[in-house]
Parts: sequence; C-alpha cells; structure tokens
Amino acid sequence: MGQKGRFALLVQDPNKPLDSLKVVLKDQLVETWSAETCEEVARLLDQTQPELIITETMLPDGSWVDIVSMAEKASAPTNVIVVGSHPDSALYISAMEGGAFDFILPPFETEALRHVLRVAVDNVRYRREAQSSLAVA
Repeated sequence: MGQKGRFALLVQDPNKPLDSLKVVLKDQLVETWSAETCEEVARLLDQTQPELIITETMLPDGSWVDIVSMAEKASAPTNVIVVGSHPDSALYISAMEGGAFDFILPPFETEALRHVLRVAVDNVRYRREAQSSLAVA
C-alpha cells in the first residue's frame, strides 16, 4: 500500500467507531468514508467504488452477508473485510466461505492489519485491471 488513491468504506455503529482501525488506514494512506447501514452502502457503492469495505458483523438493517452480496454485484470489484467483536470460529468460517476477503478482530495488531490491507487492495487492483482488460478486448 502507501500509494494515493486507496479508498475504504467503513460500515460501523457510530456509537462504537473503529477508531484504531481508522488510524492504521490513515497511516497506509487509505481514505475512508463511513456508513451505518446496508442502505447507505447500497447508495455509496457504485458511486465511490471503494477497494475495500470493512464492516461490522451486524448492522441495523442487515449483516455482513448483505454487504458481501452488494460487493459481489458492484460495478467495480471490491473486497469485504468483516470485523468481529470477539473470537468466533463458526462466524469466521461462515464469513470466509460466504465471500468475505478476511475476518479480523480488535484489538488490531498494526503489522498484521497492514498485511491484510495490502493483500486485499492488491487483489482488488488485479481484479479491476483484469476487468478493464476484458472490457477493452
């Protein structure tokens, strides 16, 4: 990471913001916007085309499953990282099998989080380049 133009959409409860995650994203030059609901994500997704959507597991009008579904239908590839509130192996397996790029837990270990972010953004960039190559062909 470390290049300009990185963008993540954070889907979170405003009463318990993911401030420690925002610090690492800012350090990695990832601009962030926040959303609180699936409805907001639906409005913002194609408009903003984030490389990443980082979402809590439960939202007022849905869950991470809805976010992954929207990301899969988006016009530009995006990766979803699910943020759990506590260790839950069943949720981890469900998220990974359900299409999430990764599942992370606070407290966030900076180096590990940087690695996840770098791999997720590199993956999206590769998929977007492949998509634009197919569109040209």
